[in-house]
Amino acid sequence: MKPLFQLTRSSMVWLLISILLVTIPFVSVLPGWLYLLAFLTVGWRLMVHSGRWNFPHWSVRFGLLLAVVVGLLIELRSGSVMAVTVGLLVSAFLLKLTEMYHRRDALVVLYVAFLLTACSFLFHQSIPMALYALLCLIVVTACLNTVYRSQQNSDIWRPLKHAFTLYMQALPIMLVLFLIFPRIGPLWQVDMNTGQSFTGLSDSMSPGDVSQLTRSAEVAFRARFEGPSPSENQRYWRGLTYDRFDGRRWTRSDQKMTTLPDPEISISGQAYRYQIVMEATGQPWRYGLDIPTDYPANIRRIPDLTIVGNTPLMQRAQYQLVSQSGLVREQLTGDRHAQYLQLPPQSNEQARQLALKWKAESAGTKNYTDRLMAFFASDFRYTLKPPKLLTADPVDQFLFQTRRGFCGHFSSAAVFMLRAAGIPARVVGGYLGGELNPLDDTFTIRQYEAHAWLEYWDIQDLSWHRLDPTSVVAPMRLEQSAEQLFRSEPSFLADALMMRNGFLSGSVLKQLRLRYEAMNYGWHRWVLNFHQQQSGVLQQLLGDISVVKILLLILVPGSLVLLLVAASLLLRQGPRKDPLLKALERLDKRLEPAGLERLRGETVTQFAMRLSNSFPPLAHEFRELARCYELICYAESIDPDLEQRFNTLIRLCCKVTLKPVNRNRDNIGVDGIR
Repeated sequence: MKPLFQLTRSSMVWLLISILLVTIPFVSVLPGWLYLLAFLTVGWRLMVHSGRWNFPHWSVRFGLLLAVVVGLLIELRSGSVMAVTVGLLVSAFLLKLTEMYHRRDALVVLYVAFLLTACSFLFHQSIPMALYALLCLIVVTACLNTVYRSQQNSDIWRPLKHAFTLYMQALPIMLVLFLIFPRIGPLWQVDMNTGQSFTGLSDSMSPGDVSQLTRSAEVAFRARFEGPSPSENQRYWRGLTYDRFDGRRWTRSDQKMTTLPDPEISISGQAYRYQIVMEATGQPWRYGLDIPTDYPANIRRIPDLTIVGNTPLMQRAQYQLVSQSGLVREQLTGDRHAQYLQLPPQSNEQARQLALKWKAESAGTKNYTDRLMAFFASDFRYTLKPPKLLTADPVDQFLFQTRRGFCGHFSSAAVFMLRAAGIPARVVGGYLGGELNPLDDTFTIRQYEAHAWLEYWDIQDLSWHRLDPTSVVAPMRLEQSAEQLFRSEPSFLADALMMRNGFLSGSVLKQLRLRYEAMNYGWHRWVLNFHQQQSGVLQQLLGDISVVKILLLILVPGSLVLLLVAASLLLRQGPRKDPLLKALERLDKRLEPAGLERLRGETVTQFAMRLSNSFPPLAHEFRELARCYELICYAESIDPDLEQRFNTLIRLCCKVTLKPVNRNRDNIGVDGIR
């Protein structure tokens, strides 16, 4: 027989399944060369288990370890600490397979598997991920159970059943602890940059950057209004502003500008109260409708009227805002006035001359902007695939040659023309529109709804005015969703083919998608951000919160679970029987009416020989039954298929047709086989 410390075949099967399941969530995070390591180590371990290969020499294992260390150090230079840390765990996970022989080796792998399951929530937080993590925990626990099972107990599915039962018993206590235990901060801080690439607006913009976002259907954020919501053409979601132009790219001012005190402003227009659940961007800014006037303490509004958090947003966040739309009255200081007039010297001369000509012919700022919008409405085309601006004067090339572009092209050229005429202006990046989910009245704003517009400052009323050239070039963009407007564009949703081909837009599938998104939004609000509502939930559940009520809330469900477990143990009659003996008992019960059951002290071989004489058509099956029993119980090497063969023979032998007779064994009648 195999030594007790050696892993059984069922243990190895469950171990490989556990490794596969816990590493799947990190496929998009781990470097590609780790897949080669996984293929090598798992394949080698399977060959060792089948007896075809030996374990690798220590020098081979040391070489693999050295290669992994060097690879992770290289990844550390370009990736995040968290992604490399997970890569280290997965590497150790895989390398352990090349030397795993004893039970204690399997325990190390399984403990790391539990840790990796918890780490998966650093990269994915959703309902499917929670269910998948539960599946991983059940499978790893089942594998832990098989490590300490006897080799003769080869039922491969029983550990899974036991593990599932354990987690179902722990579920009530888990829910109670989730409700009452407060969320506390970590005892230390780590780099939570998971290394995932973020899709969205960046802190610099060239005219064609925004159109690239229309390839993606990823969610940027979700918003839910408490009361009336603005119309489609008024849902301008402000992200950040660009005020410095180098001739090709727009960038934000130096960070020192954000330390200036908030300017004294007044806003006229309707106020909206709403809640936003924003996806991770890796950037400090937050999205809000128009001009946020009321915001949480961990968010501040900077002088360009955008809102930023204290730290970059590395995970999904929820916050409440109040915004107003309309004119923003502000007295610009000399420095800020010059900031919004900055242009590179001696570039785009043709556009400059046209701006100065219009300025001289205009009665005021409003008259100038009307002429600018009429110019865009004359002979320009709105497209996702504009020609590349290759000359040293890209604004001149766009305004007087190509005349085809996306919102970034129009807003960039318009701000240049305003500044060239001495009118302070800035580019604003954000999103326009949003898909309403009627199931929960939530607006989902996706990357393909990214938009750029501009704001200019009028010296006559000392106010900022929003100006969107898209409204005259492609007015349907403000009235329709981006999905409706750009469906005919080849590059639209090129990275989301299911949305592009309408697979998720059909009547039935769309309803399913909206229902899932509504459920997922509720998950984000009530689970991931539960600590914000925890005290309110406890007050609704307990009334006045006290120590006694909290203790009762813990002890009562825990006591009920323990009582149920104790009752199930007490109701068990005697020790668990061997599965082989239970199978023989089924045969005994079948033969009992004819008085042919197994006698006290009769061996299985003697029992089978007696039955062979009584049932000649099944003589071979009875003898084979005895042989399988002896091999399973006494052979040094066990064929795992023998137990299945034994159970098959038991079922076959139980199909005999008996004629109940007198218990006198000399008068037994047998009709034959059914």
